[in-house]
Amino acid sequence: MRLMLSLVMVTIVLGVACAVPLQVVQAGRSDYVIYHQADAPDSVKTAALDLQRYVEAVTGAKLAIVNAPQPKMIALGSNSAAAAQALKAEKMPLESFRVVNRGSDVFILGPDTGNGEFTPQGGTSNGTANGVYAFIERFLGVRWLMPGAHGDYVPHLEALTVADTDWSEAPFFLNRRVPYTQERTPASKQWWARERLGYSLFLNHSHNWQHFTLQDYNAHPEWFAENGGKRMPPADDRFKLCATSEGAIREFAARAIKYFDDNPQSTCYSLSPTDSAGWCMCANCTALYEKTPYGDLSVTPAIINFYNKVAQIVAQKYPQKVLAGYVYADYVYPPQKPFKLAPNVFLVWAPSFDYGFTLYRPDIQKQWDELVPQWLKVTDQIAYYDLPNCVHNEMGAMNPPGLKILKFLYPRLKQAKMKGVYVYGNPAWGYAGPMNYLLAKLAWNPEADVDALFSEYIEKAYAEGAPEMKQFYLLLDDDTEKYFNANHNETYNLSERRLKDVYAKDFPELERLYRTAEAKITDPEAKARLQMLGDNMTVLHWNLRQFKLLDNPQASSFYKSDPDFFAFLKTTAGSMALTPTSVIKAAGADAKFKVEPLRVPNSQEVTPFLLRGPQRILLKPTGAGPVQVAFSSMTVRGGLVKLQVYNDKGELVEQGVATTETPLTLAGDIAGYYQVITSAGSYSLTVKVSNAAWTVYGGTDEKGLHLLGKTTPLYFGVPAGVAKFSMWMASDAPGETCAGTLYAPDGRKVTAFACTDKTVDMQTVNVGANEAGVWKLVPEAAQTGITDDLWIKQGEELSGWFSLDPQAALSVVREK
Repeated sequence: MRLMLSLVMVTIVLGVACAVPLQVVQAGRSDYVIYHQADAPDSVKTAALDLQRYVEAVTGAKLAIVNAPQPKMIALGSNSAAAAQALKAEKMPLESFRVVNRGSDVFILGPDTGNGEFTPQGGTSNGTANGVYAFIERFLGVRWLMPGAHGDYVPHLEALTVADTDWSEAPFFLNRRVPYTQERTPASKQWWARERLGYSLFLNHSHNWQHFTLQDYNAHPEWFAENGGKRMPPADDRFKLCATSEGAIREFAARAIKYFDDNPQSTCYSLSPTDSAGWCMCANCTALYEKTPYGDLSVTPAIINFYNKVAQIVAQKYPQKVLAGYVYADYVYPPQKPFKLAPNVFLVWAPSFDYGFTLYRPDIQKQWDELVPQWLKVTDQIAYYDLPNCVHNEMGAMNPPGLKILKFLYPRLKQAKMKGVYVYGNPAWGYAGPMNYLLAKLAWNPEADVDALFSEYIEKAYAEGAPEMKQFYLLLDDDTEKYFNANHNETYNLSERRLKDVYAKDFPELERLYRTAEAKITDPEAKARLQMLGDNMTVLHWNLRQFKLLDNPQASSFYKSDPDFFAFLKTTAGSMALTPTSVIKAAGADAKFKVEPLRVPNSQEVTPFLLRGPQRILLKPTGAGPVQVAFSSMTVRGGLVKLQVYNDKGELVEQGVATTETPLTLAGDIAGYYQVITSAGSYSLTVKVSNAAWTVYGGTDEKGLHLLGKTTPLYFGVPAGVAKFSMWMASDAPGETCAGTLYAPDGRKVTAFACTDKTVDMQTVNVGANEAGVWKLVPEAAQTGITDDLWIKQGEELSGWFSLDPQAALSVVREK
């Protein structure tokens, strides 16, 4: 039987080989046209334009696009000509395609959703377009290496020959996304389409508990997480609900139903909790909690209980709608006791323990392999979310492709029959092009040859410089693997130690390989792609110099002085090469304030402090000279601390990067004020201001003014007529705690705050007669735990601003 089957297969192959190939283009000339119906979906029309474009770019022949069948045509989509050849897309899998010859014609077709139409599962199907882009790759040799002006690899051919073929493909995953690739830009949207990313299965699994508000808390505190015997108010966008609260469950279901009422075309609503910890510790929730095999908290049973109950309520009105939710972080382990998942629940497994190259570690691989089968026993309605091989940063630190990780991961995802992949790419195309390309290809075919795809990318991206650039990325891959196996506390955040042990150590060799490749490359497009990487090398060198990790930085060909570096950043703002460093106009920049120096009674000496996260600093020049803002004790995780400076008219007067070496200097002879707005991923710093009164806004972080470890007394104004105000302190109790004492203007101790057994201490403070003026809050160490992250926030009755230096305090009143 096996022998007979083999003979039949050989006969088919020989039959194809003996057929006469179609000469679509010969010596720059063609008799062929591209045909699609006039009412074809936009995806087909766009693909037709791309087919026309790349046939001309590769062969020199421009094929006309027509809306009626003609002899010798490349026919796109389901149309009368395809139907006459008994070619139909109706029974093909969504998003699949078929490329087939019939006589002198080539047909490319697949299931296509019309404009504004959706698949039964809420997505779209661009089967014909997927076939066109696969055709362009196979028969023209084009590769879309990255978005933008220099992203295409386009060979030059004398002829376009299409051998007799009947070729079909379908994506394995029904939902294929590579986020964080600047996908909102037109260039990246185009690249996604050409790489056949997309989804016929729509899933919304984003964090979705944060839409409950303080008003909800005031009316129904029992809906919210209990901590230290008290229900916690929604202090930021990471607060938790009580997963067993029947009221919260009913309300969440009601909001899901209203969403479907208002959006009848949508098929999915997210169930996912907010990010981070802070789970409810009430008796009902804790009775459901379990321990992981490692002794850590697992809240999975309570979360699944919440998912199921919400879904069951929604199903009474919308039985066909999907409720999607993460299984992630403290609920990444399946429940130990069997349970029945509601049929309209779809899980998205996000194994946070393997983020950021930790899958290089054998113990993490083992953990991954053990958990997947357990979740598959719970449901087959499951998709995958991960960031297993990306290092998001604005420091120019190049992203290793993580070849071994990809070879481990993707075949297993197919074996597990995951329905979708949402795997992080990287927005800095100059250094992450190989990784993003691999993720896109594997999203279509998880069993693709990773090494071959990597080699293809490098060879086509860097032309004559490919041997050196292959060594470049393999060196990063190898040393990152060694680093993660030697440092088990390293996570996906780029640490200073990894900067030192990988990037600073390898920089001389990376620079040598780069410059050697640069000298060899003659192709202008390859040179431009290499320069995109070189821009990141410039950024990386500057950051390594800030951390004092280079022995002789000025000897490097990538060295730039601070003024030259800041000028370089301005010229590259908006580039696809770098992690976007251009900042949209900051929130609050246009606000109008009445500001005046503030006399502070009952003041204390400023003690060393650290501000953490984004800041808004308002400065009122004293006229004594130029205003200087000096930054020190700066710690950055994976980003540049960008700053913007606005005047009191909301006009941008300065932007750049905060550095400990060069203070920000502003004109001191203005009558108005400045707002200095800083932003980055995760960072902390100390600020010292000269020749200006200044204050810091406590609402830039939704949770309040964010201090890290070191604190100083804070001063704020309470206007006349305010009879009471609210204020809170927050921490990550019980491990990280904080306390504080509040004083009235006359020095009277008004109240004390303590976050030891609860994460938020929110109080209403009564203002006595004659107590309008400057109040003082002194943060202190709590009796238990350690002081690390703490937040302080004023209620809406006050301005929200805090002064840290009593000798340079500032009153701020927002003008209406």
